[in-house]
Amino acid sequence: MDNKTPLTPKKRGRKPINIDLDRAEYLSSLNLGIMSVCKGLGIGWDTFNKHRNKKNSELKEALERGRAKGLERTTARLMDKIDEGEFNAIKFYLQSADRERWAEKVETKVNINLNEIINQGKGRLIEGEKVEEGLIKERFLCQDKDNQDNNNE
Repeated sequence: MDNKTPLTPKKRGRKPINIDLDRAEYLSSLNLGIMSVCKGLGIGWDTFNKHRNKKNSELKEALERGRAKGLERTTARLMDKIDEGEFNAIKFYLQSADRERWAEKVETKVNINLNEIINQGKGRLIEGEKVEEGLIKERFLCQDKDNQDNNNE
């Protein structure tokens, strides 16, 4: 008889994927998008989403902690610049914090005269005139060529 131990059968299914929660928290603190976080962790979106949507998900909590840390770090730096009296930092803060009073408002006014547009369209129609078949084909060929040229650019 052999002195070898009997082989244990292999476990079925995929190997569990261990996600580095510290890395996920760091990437989230940089305010990266979901796909960038997935690439940084070396996992696909489906795997990421499955772990994120679990009940009491540690990944979801790590992402939230990361976002909060990133926001805290950025806000602290902004406040340092404001304390130094940097005008752009002050302006940015005011425009973000109190948009009603400080945001730059852009107004766009559009005036469309529909009667003029309709009359121009009517002027392009050929009413009651017999147009030679060759001329119509030539127009369509020119339009097709122009469309192809525009698509190639």
